[in-house]
Amino acid sequence: MTNFRTHNGQIPTDPTILLALLLAVVYAAGHLTPDQTTALTATGGLAELVLHAIRGRR
Repeated sequence: MTNFRTHNGQIPTDPTILLALLLAVVYAAGHLTPDQTTALTATGGLAELVLHAIRGRR
């Protein structure tokens, strides 16, 4: 079983979990409709704007 406790503030990476997550993302992306892809891209763009705004305030 993988240990998810942080070590020095970082989450340990397990290649098996990373591979499973990658496969899940690829599988989910393959089933998106064009409208869903556009909405997801727009959401990602909004998230980038928020992150830049937050980083700019520091």
